[in-house]
Amino acid sequence: MLKNNTTLVKLGKPSCAVNKKIGNGRLSMQFIISLLLLFSLSHCLRFRVDNLKDDLLFRIPLGTTPDTWEGVVVNQVLTNVPINLPVSGNVVALADAKQSIIKLFDRNGRLEASLGNPDFKPISGIPHYPFRFGGIGMVALTEDGDLVVQNRISSKGAEVPPGQENVYKSYSGTFSTSGTTILPSFLVQISQKGVVKFMLGASGKNSEPFRYIESIIPGEGDKLFVYHRIAEEMRLSFFDEGELKGNIKESALPVFTSPEAKDFDITLDRMLPHPEGDYVLASFSFFSKKDKRFKYRKIFRYSFAGGEDKFIKEIQDPSEILFSIRSNNEFYVWETEDQGNSIRLQVHDNEGNHVNNKRLPFAPPRGQWRETYTDADDNIYSVRIRSGALEVYRWI
Repeated sequence: MLKNNTTLVKLGKPSCAVNKKIGNGRLSMQFIISLLLLFSLSHCLRFRVDNLKDDLLFRIPLGTTPDTWEGVVVNQVLTNVPINLPVSGNVVALADAKQSIIKLFDRNGRLEASLGNPDFKPISGIPHYPFRFGGIGMVALTEDGDLVVQNRISSKGAEVPPGQENVYKSYSGTFSTSGTTILPSFLVQISQKGVVKFMLGASGKNSEPFRYIESIIPGEGDKLFVYHRIAEEMRLSFFDEGELKGNIKESALPVFTSPEAKDFDITLDRMLPHPEGDYVLASFSFFSKKDKRFKYRKIFRYSFAGGEDKFIKEIQDPSEILFSIRSNNEFYVWETEDQGNSIRLQVHDNEGNHVNNKRLPFAPPRGQWRETYTDADDNIYSVRIRSGALEVYRWI
């Protein structure tokens, strides 16, 4: 970069022997060179890449005994594994939809406790806290270590269209939402010792159930964000200690009534909250109405308190996706590299300026690695299945 800077200075005018007057003072060529160097260095930061290392946090053995994790193999694929594994301190929580229990493992892969199914036979010396879940969906851990469990209402009597798998009996950790089957559920906030704090519905404590939940995002303290669907539109609801503080509805977003809506089909990609609940970043894809091709992606900032939206960034590459928000107001844009063998997280400041990059190189074989996700404390995790164990790594 220094050679490029030198070239820029040589091409500049006036020469080193000439000073340029600015106002009542003089700006020396030496100062001009310093400014050019500072500009160049700031420009180079955008292309700097920090290679992160994977640090093994948890290694949970796979097996068929109560103190291990039972992975069900279907068509040579391990199922019954959640999409992401919530971490809190030295504990990781694994939801077993098949047995309707949640197992808590420590850093050494030892089972610390379990809770859920009253008919589950506990191991001597390891506590089991009974609770009858209708069907376990997603699980998250709050900053204080409480479990937030998606408790699906029993599917008894639910009609399933011909040829569609009964999603209530799916053990893969993901649940299809295609078809007409409604998946009502509540969120149960429960301690790791089985003490129920409250039941959370779409409007707050003890209210009507959620119909479809796409993600549960714990924030700072007792803040919780739920990205869910009501009446065929997505919304992000913000709860604090179980009370609904606000939500942002897809239908109310001004981008859909902007002048661009005349020429483009606009779709909402996702909405992500800042951990403190101050604002939300929403990503939209724009497709030409003429040829139906992807044109660009835009990121806007919205507030739960209302007010005008703020445009943050435009992205031209369809493979670059808004990934997460950091507590310091920076945000990540996901970019796949090397045919998926590594991930580059573009770091952007709160104004959308690309300021840095973080690379996550996955050790081969790539097929062992599963989901990559973050938490409210800015940790980046990846899940890996290797040598008869389920592993959780933190990138440092």
